[in-house]
Amino acid sequence: MTEEEFQQHWDRDKLAYDTWGEFIVSEICKELIKAEKSIDVFLKIPPKHRLKGDQSLIDKAFYRPDKSYTDPYNEIEDKVGARFVVLLIEDIKLIIDIVKRSEFWTFDACKHFDEDKEREPLLFTYQSVHFILRPKNALNVEGCSITTEIPCEVQIRTLLQHAHAELTHDAIYKAKRAIKPSVHRTVAKSMALIETTDGFFNEVSLQLNHGPVEELGIVSKLDALYFSSTRIKPNTQKSILTILDEFEDLVNDNLIHSIESYIKKTPEIAEIIQEKYSESALYKQSTVLFLYWMLKRKKKKLLSGWPFDRSLLEPLANDIGVGIMDDY
Repeated sequence: MTEEEFQQHWDRDKLAYDTWGEFIVSEICKELIKAEKSIDVFLKIPPKHRLKGDQSLIDKAFYRPDKSYTDPYNEIEDKVGARFVVLLIEDIKLIIDIVKRSEFWTFDACKHFDEDKEREPLLFTYQSVHFILRPKNALNVEGCSITTEIPCEVQIRTLLQHAHAELTHDAIYKAKRAIKPSVHRTVAKSMALIETTDGFFNEVSLQLNHGPVEELGIVSKLDALYFSSTRIKPNTQKSILTILDEFEDLVNDNLIHSIESYIKKTPEIAEIIQEKYSESALYKQSTVLFLYWMLKRKKKKLLSGWPFDRSLLEPLANDIGVGIMDDY
């Protein structure tokens, strides 16, 4: 295939590649939203696809000394690519799972940094997860036909891995001149630091987000109890975690059962929440059930450990006839 034939082929297929890349990004984002991830928060760089530029593609196909293609058009699999950048190594696993279970494409896992480390444990170099995705069946997306032969490269990496790649990829891996060994050594040292830091970030996240509240699913269970009692969907906010963390020593396998038993014995609580739903943010959150329970069963502990202004508890105490004024 000549350069001219290559370019003609690419001009003919470009729209299909562009549409395929856009479709992949859209589907992965939809699945992240289903997993209750905010795209703007979970992904540290806005997700998008990108077509390889004409000249860059020609250069890779015909003028790269490190590449030797017999069929460059079909062998080059990153003519369109998409990138997903997350904060933590743990976050990468969610996107990998989404990629692997999709009904829309087949995947070729062509690079994974964990496998690279197993294969060459003493080497510190570029880290990322790469998949080549092709349609499982021919698709028609907004009038554009996408055949099963069209590949898209999807890269998944942490923010630190991305920073390393951005700094080194063009400067080193695409360099037109010989790179001094000292530069390669410095890059390897930086990757070692990045890998170490990614590991530390992961440890911090695990310690912050994996206590008994998370392990026992207390928030979701309180939400379910709130809805079943009031028939109102709770508007849970981050403040619930502050409250639950403050009284973490009360969190055990029996907590939800104890709260549920109390609520069933006091059916007027559901009516109170329904009536006062618009009066205070506390009535809109499932944590209100936990607070009613504590006011009745653990009042002294609640008052001594309450992390906010105590006046917030007064309406709840009045609702169930519990006095707290004498405890100030």
